[in-house]
Amino acid sequence: MKKVMSTSSFMRMSGPQMTVIVTAMDPDSKDKKAAITLAWTTPLSMKPPLFGVSIAPNRFSHDIIKRAGVFTVNIPPLDYLKETEWVGRHSGKKVEDKLAEAGLTTRPGKSSGHTISINEALASFECKLVDEVTTGDHTLFVGEVVHAEAADEFFDDKKGWNFDKARLIYHAGKDVFITNKEGICSK
Repeated sequence: MKKVMSTSSFMRMSGPQMTVIVTAMDPDSKDKKAAITLAWTTPLSMKPPLFGVSIAPNRFSHDIIKRAGVFTVNIPPLDYLKETEWVGRHSGKKVEDKLAEAGLTTRPGKSSGHTISINEALASFECKLVDEVTTGDHTLFVGEVVHAEAADEFFDDKKGWNFDKARLIYHAGKDVFITNKEGICSK
């Protein structure tokens, strides 16, 4: 038997979602980095390659991504759950370099002076901002993927993730995270 749930339950029902850290460099200050942990992300198109990230306007990263016109999606492994969650729990308004404080290291991106990649991420892709859509209480930033890279032992361009080795982080709601155990082929 099914029972009626609150409409806000859709968030947990629709999960779990892959958890990523989205980064960008403040175009007005090379010392300011935006970093936000998100699960509200999605591929939007293959041609052109578009990816969307949903961020509330009151978040520190929202303004920086808007002004920078770029963002990087970093996919951390389960080994970095603590650091990933730390980035998501602290505001860039109060912590000058959230990534360093969390124990993560970075390097400049390949496509723009305002993109940042996290060294510990299994994969990352850089996006040029091409659209912004207000969706209720969030902004959907639409980025065209202009550069992508991944650790070859964890991801293959033709086969995708090697789930025998890659343990990804998925947010199931509130303080609950899960990971993948194995890949299952439908053939």
